[in-house]
Amino acid sequence: KFIDDFEPKNLIVAWDAKGKKLRTEIYAEYKATRQAPPNELFVQKNDIVEFLNIIQVCQVSQEGYEADDLINSLVQDHSNEDIVIVCPDKDLFQLLKKNVLIYDPFKDRIIGEEIYEKERGFHVSKIHFYYSLLGDTSDNIPGVSGIGEKTAKDLVTKFDSLEDLYKNLDKV
Repeated sequence: KFIDDFEPKNLIVAWDAKGKKLRTEIYAEYKATRQAPPNELFVQKNDIVEFLNIIQVCQVSQEGYEADDLINSLVQDHSNEDIVIVCPDKDLFQLLKKNVLIYDPFKDRIIGEEIYEKERGFHVSKIHFYYSLLGDTSDNIPGVSGIGEKTAKDLVTKFDSLEDLYKNLDKV
């Protein structure tokens, strides 16, 4: 569907590599509460890899890194090209720029910086600030105790950064 609808000049599929990730070395509890994927997923992945090889689609994987990391590197390496990331993962929204869009295949929609900011109420440049306050339960990353989505959004819209927030704690 993506190929038919968008006719991309190039297509790259990024995969998580097997084994320990560098993120776990930084934070040992990273994804520690996540359930193991079902075995059927690995069978399906093997079939997908084989199919992508047959139709000659470039695939990348790097030991120690997640697909998100590779996608980020590819976006940086191809910063002069128009890029559409096909993935609804909220972590990838921080890559949005004028030439970088995200296509959510489940909702069949394209999201750019303006749409993200309109829907979320803050610019993509503040995503890391937002999640540093809120945390990320899917990755087992704790946020600030007592701060939920509404408070995190309020703080992100009032302050420029986490450092700015700390400098102005008396105003909170």
